Amino acid sequence: MARLIYLFFILLTLAGCTAQNSVKTVQITLDKQVEADTYYADEQCDKAIPLYKSLSIAMPKDTKSLLRIGNCYARAEDFTQAQEAYQQALIRDNSFVKAWYNLAYVRAQLLASTVTEMYKHTDPSSPEAEKIRNLTVQVLTPFDIKLDSASEVQE
Repeated sequence: MARLIYLFFILLTLAGCTAQNSVKTVQITLDKQVEADTYYADEQCDKAIPLYKSLSIAMPKDTKSLLRIGNCYARAEDFTQAQEAYQQALIRDNSFVKAWYNLAYVRAQLLASTVTEMYKHTDPSSPEAEKIRNLTVQVLTPFDIKLDSASEVQE
């Protein structure tokens, strides 16, 4: 009987240690979240991104951290990295509207950049030049980027 009581107290102690470790882990995660959010609000993305990456690994269902990572990259006009972060958020939650919206935005920015470069490198005397010019105008219109009379793209 004494052995059973002793075993019960050992199990109770171990359960308490596990609970304490869980509380510590949650507190560390919360502290990291607050720190990351503070850096993000202060537009210090270089400090926020590593924290958000750590949070996204620690919390497999977390989409906010991935959205914020994408937003930081989008602010820096690193649309490829931004796109990757938004896609990762959508893998976790494919109905995450903010991630869909931001993914569409960065893809539109990439499209505008691609069309602009295509236009700049097209020989004006080529048979496709007029078609490329029309496509370029259509794509760039929502971005308020116009083609000037010297056939240069103006941003």
